[in-house]
Amino acid sequence: MRTQKHNLQGIKVFFYILMIAILGWFVFMQLFGANEQDHDVQSHSVVYTQSFYWEKEDGSKQKINLPGKYEVKPGHTMVIRTTLPKDYNETSIAIRSSLQDVKFYVDNTLRKEYSTKDTRLAGKNSASRYIFCPTTYKDAGKTLRIELTTYTSNYSGVVNEIYYGSEADIWQYIYNDYGMYTFIAFFILFASITSVLFGTALKFTYHTNFSMEYLGWCMIMGAIWMIGESKVRQILVPNASSLASLCFVMIMLCP
Repeated sequence: MRTQKHNLQGIKVFFYILMIAILGWFVFMQLFGANEQDHDVQSHSVVYTQSFYWEKEDGSKQKINLPGKYEVKPGHTMVIRTTLPKDYNETSIAIRSSLQDVKFYVDNTLRKEYSTKDTRLAGKNSASRYIFCPTTYKDAGKTLRIELTTYTSNYSGVVNEIYYGSEADIWQYIYNDYGMYTFIAFFILFASITSVLFGTALKFTYHTNFSMEYLGWCMIMGAIWMIGESKVRQILVPNASSLASLCFVMIMLCP
């Protein structure tokens, strides 16, 4: 019996050594191994770098830098324009709206429009999200016009970065920047739900209250707020407006 127990202890020690070695190898490869994320991705930057001009209401034009914020009154439409390159052959061009209604025109033809005025239950602005306008090689050399409208002074005149390429390449670029934030939010949500369930089970088992349950609910509210603020929230749920609204609901519930 003692020999069998000794053998089991030896196997246990070997297992721990093996798992530590595997973990060490994995961490070493992530720190010093080749970065394979750069392989088989887009051959050019998806950030649109051509010049944009702001067409003001008085008829004048001003060259603008993207991203940027300019003096536009709430409720007024900011019109920006660019000429697509002669060798343009991408399938999408995109911009993130900041509580803005967005319209894309290619040679004065409306190509894409985003507004939630007929679908949202409350509020006066469309939820922030990425808007993708379909394009083809036939649009090379044509004029692209983007109209931005919001009724909130903090976001009126805001022009975010513009991307071009395939939707997959653009989303990959966005995910590389903001994916970790969303992953952390879901991890906190999972941990918080586990804490609530575990705390509730202990309460019914020992007939007493545990702070773990309250901690779990606080974590749930924080996780929902983080998910609602995620830049990739529009691919998580069909109705991004309701998820965005939950951010404000969670803030009100925190006290």
